[in-house]
Amino acid sequence: MTSGHFSTATLPAANGWYFQAMKIKSLVMMSILGAALQLAPVALGEDSEEPRKRWRHDHEGRFANLSPEERQKLEAAHQKAMQDPAVQAAHEKMRQARRDFEDTMHAAMLKADPSIQPILDKMPKHEKPER
Repeated sequence: MTSGHFSTATLPAANGWYFQAMKIKSLVMMSILGAALQLAPVALGEDSEEPRKRWRHDHEGRFANLSPEERQKLEAAHQKAMQDPAVQAAHEKMRQARRDFEDTMHAAMLKADPSIQPILDKMPKHEKPER
């Protein structure tokens, strides 16, 4: 063999296309993983929990160093704040934004890999508000 057989022109990485393809594949896989993580609460049915229970569950670790009285005061303040119309409107906007994100991510995932449709069909769907 001559040194011409090992020319950089024959190596796939020499002109960068190999690394570019790997970057694209990595990006697609990370997007799918990110989408799966975002859809996990929906798949696990967390939206069916009462907001008060979910709030308490989400914040248990942050409350570990508080006394029971302090926790009770925070929970009471949270319940009262959730009755405020401005808070309720902001909460609904947040929920709608999450649904919009999930719908957009779902469509992008199907565009990236249409073969996942049967998998997505197995997942519970969120309720769409009337528009």
